[in-house]
Amino acid sequence: MTILLLVEPLLENYSELPNAITAGAKRIALADNLAVGGTTVSKGVMGEAVRYAHEHQVTLDLIIAPRGGNTPYNDVEIKMMEADLLEAQQLGVDGVIFGALTTQHQLDKEALSPLIAAAGGMTMTFSLDFDAIRPQDRGAALDWLADQGFEHILSAGTATDDRIADWTASKRLADADGLILMPANVTAQETTTLSDQLGLNLFYGQHVLNF
Repeated sequence: MTILLLVEPLLENYSELPNAITAGAKRIALADNLAVGGTTVSKGVMGEAVRYAHEHQVTLDLIIAPRGGNTPYNDVEIKMMEADLLEAQQLGVDGVIFGALTTQHQLDKEALSPLIAAAGGMTMTFSLDFDAIRPQDRGAALDWLADQGFEHILSAGTATDDRIADWTASKRLADADGLILMPANVTAQETTTLSDQLGLNLFYGQHVLNF
């Protein structure tokens, strides 16, 4: 059986968007400041990116993060993220990518709850913060995320030195909850082989599409 491969390139700001769409992207993730892991783009960029993507029948996801670096986020940062989510919703963004963990690398459910509420109507992807959750805690975390309406989980497969083993274990847990694991930080050259190995068809990152 042939699996239809899909990629979601992660772009830095608006300038790369037209080229990625010309190269065939049907899903695009957008952020600013990728050197620090990605932060939320400005309202102006948000609006123009939504307009251009939808004119070309492309799905647009936004990274929602107030700064680079690791979570946890403080109360003010959570309020910033909540405001950005409401703005994205009003502008017609299709989906959002965010996460929040405690200092113990557990889901920060107190922080996540208002963010989930603010994301109403948009698809939700849990960010690469997932990789910081201990493997033994991931099953319970995925149960909760599925219950809250998340659809996708990003993972760069960094829990061990063996990405395939890490992704395989995470995929098994995600599948049990009806979630879709999206391997991240892979190259366009790797996607076909990884699809065959993992039985997955959606890949994410800065280098999943050549353009």
